[in-house]
Amino acid sequence: MSPAMRQIASIFLIVFGGVALVGGILERYADRNLLDPERFAERAISVLDDEGAQTEIADVIVNELEKTGLDRSTTQKAVNKNIGEITQDPQFRAALTEALVLVNEAALGKLEEDVNVRVENVGGPIADALDETPQLARQIQRDVDLAIVNTGSAEALVDVARKADDLSGLSLVLPILGGLLMIGGVVVANDRRTAVFGAAMGVALAGVAIFAGYIAGREIAARQPDDDPAQEAARAIWDAVFGGLETLGLVMAGAGALVALIAGVATRVRVPGRE
Repeated sequence: MSPAMRQIASIFLIVFGGVALVGGILERYADRNLLDPERFAERAISVLDDEGAQTEIADVIVNELEKTGLDRSTTQKAVNKNIGEITQDPQFRAALTEALVLVNEAALGKLEEDVNVRVENVGGPIADALDETPQLARQIQRDVDLAIVNTGSAEALVDVARKADDLSGLSLVLPILGGLLMIGGVVVANDRRTAVFGAAMGVALAGVAIFAGYIAGREIAARQPDDDPAQEAARAIWDAVFGGLETLGLVMAGAGALVALIAGVATRVRVPGRE
C-alpha cells in the first residue's frame, strides 16, 4: 500500500472509529441509566432533595387537596412549611418511584400509547407531615393521588427514548468496534505517533462536545417553564438523569488531551536511527 493510501486509510479508520466509540459510549450510558426503569427511577428520585423541585411538588399537592374541598390558603401555608418532610417520607418516595417506573415503561412502549401517570395514595404521608395542623390533617383523604405526566404530551422525548431502546443492542458492540478501528488507524499510519495524537485529540474534542451538549440541554430544558422554581426543578431533573454525561465528557476531554500532549511531545523527540 502506498504512503498516500495508508494515510487516507488511517484517517478514515480513526474518524469512523471515533464516531463509533463515542456513539457506543453514549448508547451504553442510555442503556444503563435511562432504558432501565428501576435505575431511571432511582436516579430521578434524587430530585426530591432539590428546593425548586420541592416547590413544584408542593404546588401539585395544594392543587390536588383544593380539589377535595380544602381551603387553598391554609393548605398552601401548611404544605409549603412541611414540604421537606413530605418528600422525605419513605411511603411518598416509594409511591413516586413506582410512578417513575411506570413513566419509563410507558415511554419505551411497554404499555399503551398514552398513559396518565399518578403518584397514588399519598394522602397518608401528607397528613402525617402536617401534624402541626391536626384539623387540616384530619380532612385530608388518604387516597389522594398526584398527577405526574401524560406520556402523550411528551411525544418528542418518547420518540427519542424508543429509538434509543431499539439501538440498545449496539451498546457493547459499538465501543469495541470503535476502539478496534482507531487502533487499526494508528497501525496503518505512516507516522504512528502523529496518528495517536490525532486519535487522542478526536477523543478530547468528543468529550468537550458531550460536556457542552449536557450544559446546553440543561439550559434548554430550564427555559421551558415560566417561573424560577420550575426552572430550578427542570435543571435538577436534568442533573439527576443526565448528570453522568457531565463527568463522562470531562473524563474523555481530560484523558484525550493528556494522551495528545504525550503524543505531541513524542513526535518532537528524535529517535536515534530515524530521520
